[in-house]
Amino acid sequence: MAEKPSILLIESSVQHVDRVRRHALAEKVNFLIYDCTSVDDFIARLQPGGAYCNITAIVRTGWLKAGPYASHLVFTNKTIPHYPPSLKLICCSGHGYDAADINALTARGIWYCNTPNACTEAVANTGLSLVLETFRYLSYAQWCARFDWQKSRELGTKAVDPAGMVLGVIGMGDIGIAIAQKCEAALGMKIAYHGPRRKPDAETRLKGGAIYYLDLLEMLAVVDCVVVAAPYTPATHHLLSQREFGVAKGSGLRVVNIARGKMIDEEALVSALEAGQVVGIGLDVHENEPKLHDKLRENWMVTLLPHIGVCSGTSWANFEAENWNNLEAFLESGKPRTPVNQVSG
Repeated sequence: MAEKPSILLIESSVQHVDRVRRHALAEKVNFLIYDCTSVDDFIARLQPGGAYCNITAIVRTGWLKAGPYASHLVFTNKTIPHYPPSLKLICCSGHGYDAADINALTARGIWYCNTPNACTEAVANTGLSLVLETFRYLSYAQWCARFDWQKSRELGTKAVDPAGMVLGVIGMGDIGIAIAQKCEAALGMKIAYHGPRRKPDAETRLKGGAIYYLDLLEMLAVVDCVVVAAPYTPATHHLLSQREFGVAKGSGLRVVNIARGKMIDEEALVSALEAGQVVGIGLDVHENEPKLHDKLRENWMVTLLPHIGVCSGTSWANFEAENWNNLEAFLESGKPRTPVNQVSG
């Protein structure tokens, strides 16, 4: 009888547990539960004779930002050289994969799978909320209700409704499309988008269609609000900075980010806010999180969230299901369902 493969399971303190499915999988694999005290401890256990020296796959499930292992970056160039030859698959919760060195994993012949579309609904709802916040300043209104009722009257000359305004989406993937659909349907907004190529199929999913801009500056010059929903790569670092804010139309630009914090130059964002080029800000992610820019943190006209766009039981259940889907597909066919890379051989 063939030996069952060993699967290293890295669990978050916030997760959905499908006990029936895990029990069924336990008939096919040996689960090892990650309990390392540090990344160095993890590396030590990967060594020949170590507890993890024969693992076939790593499955990291639940909310990556929660629990004692949130700071354990185990898919990077620090750890990959120590992986055993037996390791062939990594399944990890989440839409983004910028915390993994995909090129190094591919060179080692290791599949890396994210969970695309698993958190689309949760993040898109957060995006919708932040877009509305940048027009109506409801975070500031909440502060006023608690601490200074009369100061809320200052909003009378600042707040406007987004109906008929133009939303510019940077990154028309699953989440970008979902935000566009919600803002069109709920807020009555018109849609523009920017990306490396036009997406006619995405345009057809919007009742009013969408206008594509290959040039980001051209789009920023005509939109009323921009939502960052693209992947973070070296090419998108500080995608929005002084030059981009400088082309905003006279009525000002509203800026929403539900992607990655380092895609926006926050010093330039603060300067643009002070100059009136930016008139509304809604951020779920931050350039140096968990540290916030002091001037943004102190300004209640700015809406700030602690990277909780994904935070929903719906997301955790979808993460759980898709991770096991990938593992089972790999065990059955040698290829997972949603790899972000291609492994030959």
